[in-house]
Amino acid sequence: MGLRFRQSFKLFPGVHLNLSKSGVSASFGVPGATLNIGQLGILSTVGIPGTGLSYRTQHNLGPPEVAEPAGLRNGDISPFSPSEPIYPQPSSPAYWQVSQMREIGSASVEQLTSESLRELRAMIAEARSQRSVIESDLKQAKALRESQSSDLEWRKRSLFRYFYKRRVAELEVALPGTDAEVARLEQWLDATHVEIKFETNDVAKKAYASLVRAFDVLRTSTRVWDITSDRSTHQVIERTSASRMLTRNLVAVDFSTSDLVRFEGRPMRFQNVNGEDILIYPGVAIMPRADGAFALIDLREIRLEFNALRFIEEEGVPSDSQVVDQTWAKTNKDGSPDLRFNNNYAIPVCNYGCFVFTSPAGIEEEYQFSNAEAAGAFARAFKAYQASLS
Repeated sequence: MGLRFRQSFKLFPGVHLNLSKSGVSASFGVPGATLNIGQLGILSTVGIPGTGLSYRTQHNLGPPEVAEPAGLRNGDISPFSPSEPIYPQPSSPAYWQVSQMREIGSASVEQLTSESLRELRAMIAEARSQRSVIESDLKQAKALRESQSSDLEWRKRSLFRYFYKRRVAELEVALPGTDAEVARLEQWLDATHVEIKFETNDVAKKAYASLVRAFDVLRTSTRVWDITSDRSTHQVIERTSASRMLTRNLVAVDFSTSDLVRFEGRPMRFQNVNGEDILIYPGVAIMPRADGAFALIDLREIRLEFNALRFIEEEGVPSDSQVVDQTWAKTNKDGSPDLRFNNNYAIPVCNYGCFVFTSPAGIEEEYQFSNAEAAGAFARAFKAYQASLS
């Protein structure tokens, strides 16, 4: 049997203070009419002394009760899902809501081109337009050559080739001319490009060579993610030690080629999920769009910010990353596991490298690398190369 505790103090006539395990309440009034204020609200009692007859009424002056969320019973704790709001605990601010994800992406390519490179961009755009016309003509010429070759071959082998002598003669005369046109268009296409020669000092050349070597290591990272959106977390309400929620997409970084812009080497390419890829050349960066438009940015205008990032990894630890700690799916303020949640599992914390590319014109791209050491080495090489250009 549980212990019961109750004690009453008379403060002054008509007022009593009642203490019990359930809390504190106060009574006001005289026999036959009392008013009690406690945890249940305000109760008024009216009766006839000595008869045992009374009438009690509850006065609820507080805020209206809020219905429980659908699917939750009293005492249940809803597991956290990144796409669903967390129902706050009673001690948490009732007005808190999960904020919307903030998109991370650059401005349109029309706005990103550096002022000093607009003339060069116009030359590249003209070459691209001319190249598109040549490619169309070349395609038609090759189709005509294929048709003439097939027609000539068929007529020479036909049982009725005697009747096709005139047509065979015409095709034998026309086909070399078509071959010559195809060859001319191929040479024209090959010559239609912008060849960039970067004349820099020895220090800049060595710095660029170091940047290429650093990129060669960076591109072998087991995983590279393009961060496309983020939001801040409410660590207390969401029971997490993470301060930021990310949307990540696996991408590739590698050397690339371009028939339009040529130089002695290959550009370094950062794939971009929600925008244009970033191609890094000596001195400039190009961001080409699928419809043919592109941005040309002076490399000195691009800021590369690097951070070593402690990331709570729930998608499997990459082979080239370092596990530096562990946390829990649901944590208390001090980082310990929240024992109120069943199956509260441990999660590894990995050390990753994070890049953020920005520019005054509107570049904003963020990447995450499983190989933090390689990412840091590339960031240092990039800044050293920028310094050599100045």
